[in-house]
Order: sequence, then structure tokens, then C-alpha cells
Amino acid sequence: MTSASECCIFVMCLIISITECFFNLNLYFMDVIVERFKRRKIVSDKDSAMLFYLRQKPGTCGTVDIDTLAANIQKNCAMTKGDVKHVIEAMVEEIQANLANGDKVKLNQLGTFHMTFRCSGVERSENCTVRNIKRVNIRFVPDKELRLVNGTTATTRSPANVSFTLEKPDDKEGGSSEGGNSGGSGGGVDENPLG
Repeated sequence: MTSASECCIFVMCLIISITECFFNLNLYFMDVIVERFKRRKIVSDKDSAMLFYLRQKPGTCGTVDIDTLAANIQKNCAMTKGDVKHVIEAMVEEIQANLANGDKVKLNQLGTFHMTFRCSGVERSENCTVRNIKRVNIRFVPDKELRLVNGTTATTRSPANVSFTLEKPDDKEGGSSEGGNSGGSGGGVDENPLG
């Protein structure tokens, strides 16, 4: 690549390919397996009611790394896997540099990255300095094209539908130590307590 305009076109193609690759993943995987677990409504309050919630079952999801992304993107364009990998790595460096300057980074069809930080509060203005900043974080807000739809409760034609399956508990006496139904008539446990 010799010019900045070719590189910009390449990056835009890369973002579109990443988005398409993300949506195409739904074609290869079936349902997201979730399990019930029990915890206090207010975790830090020992008197808080114990409620059932759902979470993705540990060990049922994988991680897609840059090599896998590059190989999948290569299938959708005329770039080699190595070229794609180098562009992704350069893009990560650019995102990090711009965030370090305090800028937001918006990647169309993907989302926006921005910096946040934690700062302890003090009573006097002169004691409020940059030394009070304890932690710097990166946040990501997906664009509407990247958002997922709960396919269990909504029917859309979007390739971003996620369907969930509740894991069938083993025939254990009293349920598991992390939750589950430990007897009774169910009492609405099959319903989603998160809404």
C-alpha cells in the first residue's frame, strides 16, 4: 500500500469484513447455553433476598483471536491473511494512541471506543489533583449495526439474533452448589428474572 487513501479504503473494507464475519458467526453456532444460579439481590447485603439469575454456562464460549479474524476476513476480500493481521494490529495501535490523547474513536458499523477513569472524591478543591485518578479504562459502545437481538423474545430477520437454551439440570438431589432449583413447584424459576 503506497498512499493514505488506499490505506483508508483498506481499513473501511476491514471494518465491513469484521462486521460481516461477526454476523456470519451466528450461522455456525446454534444456541447460547445458559444456566441458573442463585445470588443475593444486593450482593454486599447479607440480609438481601436470594434470587435466581441466568448466566452463560462457563466453558461454552470460545475466543476468536486476530489470526482467526484475519483468516475469516481473507475469505471475503482480496487481501492475504498477513495483510489483514497487520492492518488489525496497526488499527489497535492507532485506537490506543488516540484514546491516550483523550479522543473517542468511532469505527463506523462497529462502534465507539472512549476512555473513562476512576477518581476518589475529596472535600477540598486544592486536594483534587490528577494524582487522585486511580484507574483508567477503555469502554466500547457498539453501533446499532453491531447490536445483538434476543431471538428468544423477539423475531427479526437480523443475522444478529441470539437464541438461548436453558441447560437441563442433572438429576441431582438438592441442586448444585451454585444454584439451581432445590425443590418446590418451580415458582417461576423458568422465567427470566432480569426482565
